[in-house]
Amino acid sequence: MKPRCYVDLRFGPRAAPTAAALALGVLHGVFRQHPGQYALALPDYPRSFPRLRVFAGSREALDRLVAATDSHAGFSGLVEYSYPKTLPDGFAGPWISYRRYRIPSRKAERNPDANLRLRRMQAADTAGLPYFVLHSQSNRQIWRLYVQAQPATTVTDEAEPDAYGLATASRPFGVPHLP
Repeated sequence: MKPRCYVDLRFGPRAAPTAAALALGVLHGVFRQHPGQYALALPDYPRSFPRLRVFAGSREALDRLVAATDSHAGFSGLVEYSYPKTLPDGFAGPWISYRRYRIPSRKAERNPDANLRLRRMQAADTAGLPYFVLHSQSNRQIWRLYVQAQPATTVTDEAEPDAYGLATASRPFGVPHLP
């Protein structure tokens, strides 16, 4: 997927972290059904909650996204879509890579007395990284998805976002940084 167009999701005048987390949970379902088709951006980074931006390779893909989410109970009255916009040809501005900031699970600690998980959470909080409080459908646990924005070092023609629309260490990519 090459980011060619985008749509903003606005949460109204009283945007809250819970509204953004609910929206991301619904988007995650669509992103899983159409792997690699959508990339997520936080245009107000490090403040993530006034709006989210979704990039796609075509207007048809954005139409599919709106059709799949617009009537969802989690979206009704919560999210307002902007009109889809196309990227300017030959966009030469800055590109940003939005990545998941990994925090190991409690089970991943090799030593029961280790504190890697705690150190990573403290580092994320100190850096002021935005996070979404999500509810896992598979194991029913509540967890935080931290997002870290970095300047994209290389601009690739093809992006392979994960199921949350984010870049990974093995598949880095950037999206245009637009106001």
